Amino acid sequence: MRSRTTIFATAALLSAGALSGCGGALPTAAAGGKENAVYAEIAALPKQQQRDRARELAKDEGGTLTLYTSMTADIVTPLAEAFEKDTGIHVNVFRGNSETVLQRTLQEAQARKAGTDVVETNFREMVALADNELLAKYDGSALDKVEKTGKFDTWTATRLNIFHPAWNTKQIKPGEEPRSWEELADPKYKGRITLEVSDSDWYENVTKYWLDHGRTQAEVDALWKKIVANAKVAKGHTTMMQFLTSGQTDMEVMNYTYITARAAAQGAPVTFLPSSGKSTVPAFPRPNGVGMLKAAQHPASAWLFYDWMLTGGQKELVKLHLTPSTKVPGDKSLDGLSLAPFDVEGLSHDQGTWDKKYDALLRGVDTVGK
Repeated sequence: MRSRTTIFATAALLSAGALSGCGGALPTAAAGGKENAVYAEIAALPKQQQRDRARELAKDEGGTLTLYTSMTADIVTPLAEAFEKDTGIHVNVFRGNSETVLQRTLQEAQARKAGTDVVETNFREMVALADNELLAKYDGSALDKVEKTGKFDTWTATRLNIFHPAWNTKQIKPGEEPRSWEELADPKYKGRITLEVSDSDWYENVTKYWLDHGRTQAEVDALWKKIVANAKVAKGHTTMMQFLTSGQTDMEVMNYTYITARAAAQGAPVTFLPSSGKSTVPAFPRPNGVGMLKAAQHPASAWLFYDWMLTGGQKELVKLHLTPSTKVPGDKSLDGLSLAPFDVEGLSHDQGTWDKKYDALLRGVDTVGK
């Protein structure tokens, strides 16, 4: 399997190649085809008529839709079922990690073979697909509910993965919880905290936050060395939560709050909020988004899925304890958290720089369970 850095380098080369020599975008089956005509027909209508027209057009597409996503099965399955119940369109799902989703989509585009209609995954992979001009523009009324920071030219944030510490309440007692990212450097956490091995985007955001708030680079480097000296590492946020739930680890330096909330709802002794119910640790909301392929074989259905993920799908995300990208009645996923801006722009085109820095920082750190 190719590394994350290699996959993003490949995506960058494809994008560069699309702009050189022959000119134009990465070749897709959609160039001048009926798919673009369907999107154009929907977009030409007044916004209040677009959804109904998309439903009419989707009836002629066979009643199926293909989705590539990095959502875990326990999330995408109920979402797909809810979408089918609402629209009558069955969703064929290919799921893998975000890098695999990107790699597969790029390879199919190179081969002029459209394998998916719509993609929902991490922001970095969505940016790579957008850079390669594979995504069609959506301008439906559902965009009106999305914050400006969640809107991009050819994709839109559907949900937010919130980076924040999580801990086992049996092993981290009230008053022992971290009050800042800096506090994780305290020797009291020696051997008690776990880092996820691929969270370079979290590492970049914390670093940038410290620098923006007056720390020098030398001070930041010293803090990271102390945090890493206290830590072990693990691969995967779900795996980390299993360790935390079982008491094999005391605290995760970062995890997605929805994973913690879902585990707690199932009775696990875990939380991401102190006893006061309000955290003073800045939480970073990383966007995951949706985009519809120019080369979609079922473009009207792709449009409907995109639209639904920003409307009815938002309510389904709340039911699953995820953080929606719009305001949804009953959503409590952000209660008690203090959000800091997530650096989408800085991470979108860094060519793996932060991956390499984070890998170097963690070199030699012990793995949980070994």
